[in-house]
Amino acid sequence: MSKLLKSIVSMAIAGAVSTSALAADGTIDFKGEIIAASCAISAGAGSSVGGSKGNQTIDVNLGKVSTDSLAGTAGGSSAIVGGKSISLNLDCGGTANGLKTVSMQFDPNSGSGIDSKKNSLLKVTGGATGVGIGIYNGSNTLVNISANETISGDLVKTGEEGKEIYTAKLDLRAGYVVNGDEIKPGAANGQLPFTLTYE
Repeated sequence: MSKLLKSIVSMAIAGAVSTSALAADGTIDFKGEIIAASCAISAGAGSSVGGSKGNQTIDVNLGKVSTDSLAGTAGGSSAIVGGKSISLNLDCGGTANGLKTVSMQFDPNSGSGIDSKKNSLLKVTGGATGVGIGIYNGSNTLVNISANETISGDLVKTGEEGKEIYTAKLDLRAGYVVNGDEIKPGAANGQLPFTLTYE
């Protein structure tokens, strides 16, 4: 091998080695805690809960809503049509010791998705257009599910020392909300996975 070829090969190897070294620009410092809190969910009138603790499905029937009643709320309104109140009772047993609140955080992207016309709404599936499903908190304010807004409730301790039970109640409402697109009839279903977090 000639001296020139050896020199080119050596420079190429040195260049390859130097480009693989990376300088750190900063650090992400994660903090958190794994806790034992786990709550069983039961629902008030108008909805039902199925599944096992930690993997529960809440069935809410939004009913049949006419296109005429939806058209009356058009024009950018966030008015809910055919809404259903959902009252969730959480029984955390003694697992929530030392915790004060529980929050329901939604994950629309693991469900039917975010409405493309109005991203605070859950996308409907099944053929209907012009609507999404709105989730409202206990104060009747639309929860922006794409912005990770939550619905929270206080954990209440009852029972005698050593046998405490922690419970919470989460009140919400769900219903159809126009999204500005042309309203067409059809099935308007949706799925909205959630996670309970504790503080």
